[in-house]
Amino acid sequence: MQETAAGQLVRALDHEIRSRGHGSIRGIDRAVGRGEGWWQRRVEAGDLSFHQLLIVLDHLGLNPVRFFRKTMEDQSGLELDRPRGEPPEIVRRARNRLRAGGERKGIGETYLDTLDQQRYEEPREVIKLTLWTVDHVELALLPQLLGVAGSAWRLLICLDEAEHAIHAGIEIAQGRDDQRAVGELLQRLSYVVADRGEHAEALRITEKAAMMYLQRGDRVGLGKALVDQGIWLSRLDRPGEAIATLKSAVEWLPDRERRNRCTALQVIALNYRQLGELENALSYVTDAEKAASGLEQWAKGKMTWLKSKIHADLGQLDQAAAHLWEVVEIFRQLHTGEAALATCDLVRVQLRQGLDVAAYQTATSMRALLEPLRHNKIISAAIGDLLRCGETGLTLALVDRSRNQIESERKRRKLWQSLRITRL
Repeated sequence: MQETAAGQLVRALDHEIRSRGHGSIRGIDRAVGRGEGWWQRRVEAGDLSFHQLLIVLDHLGLNPVRFFRKTMEDQSGLELDRPRGEPPEIVRRARNRLRAGGERKGIGETYLDTLDQQRYEEPREVIKLTLWTVDHVELALLPQLLGVAGSAWRLLICLDEAEHAIHAGIEIAQGRDDQRAVGELLQRLSYVVADRGEHAEALRITEKAAMMYLQRGDRVGLGKALVDQGIWLSRLDRPGEAIATLKSAVEWLPDRERRNRCTALQVIALNYRQLGELENALSYVTDAEKAASGLEQWAKGKMTWLKSKIHADLGQLDQAAAHLWEVVEIFRQLHTGEAALATCDLVRVQLRQGLDVAAYQTATSMRALLEPLRHNKIISAAIGDLLRCGETGLTLALVDRSRNQIESERKRRKLWQSLRITRL
């Protein structure tokens, strides 16, 4: 049986560590911040997280890229689950295009990058455009196109279609020995898998992508993969590991990678907040804001929202309220459900400030959301409870109860997606 990539790495590292003599194993345990015997347990398990691997290599003074190239044997087997259901039309057409061959010139990478950015705000339109593009794109870019289509389907909560498109892209990229494309598609796939609630599997997939990038000496790819690993570690409720991994990601990513740097900094802030280290959280979310230039309003709104929560935790209610006004204005243009949640948060802060009249006035502003939300009985009822209570009946407990009712609708992912405001 072929040894796993992790087992192969652990075996090579164990040989290197033991060659350095007495105290080297204890030095590794200390470097990783674990108790005595940690490395021996990793050797017995034949497993090591990617971030821990980087720490060990750094402690040993080994260049990660050279170590991987020297150590790793063929690890082409990705061990991915088969997609569910029937493949979408674009997969059939991509395979037909591949069989037809012909390296004629076609639509290039710049257009695909544009589609990839457009999917954040117009995923349905991007799906239509990718279906047309499949017959006109350069043959070598078919995997990238399928990745864009998969990511757009994911945003529409069409996870089977997303998985089929990305799997087909991986298959084509492997056939062409395009390891860079395989790594990028694995990262996209990890988000689809995570949306199914399988965060441990998403972490495994991104670690596989990171190993591929490291073997190629692709610093930017590695940085992006580390960002994703940090996100999944955060979802797995491992905040300390998430923070350490994301800080490594920021070191690997160049300044031009604004979206990924911004995401890393924001998730670091989120995890520091979870740990109760609020000053650190505020510092990192402020850094994330500086990196957010050029990002779409949704991303900016989420970042400002996090900043408002940290200010509220710190008791800095004026700053929290000011940021929440921005958040409410942003999401009233983008998503009625998110706008309702942000308004509840603002009402709550105003009540904490003792501004009961202003809080009720803010609550009544949600009347404008009742018409677009008329088909959602749960959210409409939650807003109605706030409006009926009157100024004297508006309490923190009532706001929290209404907000929790609205928040519960997020679990119905397709329904929540339908609350996005479509721009004409």
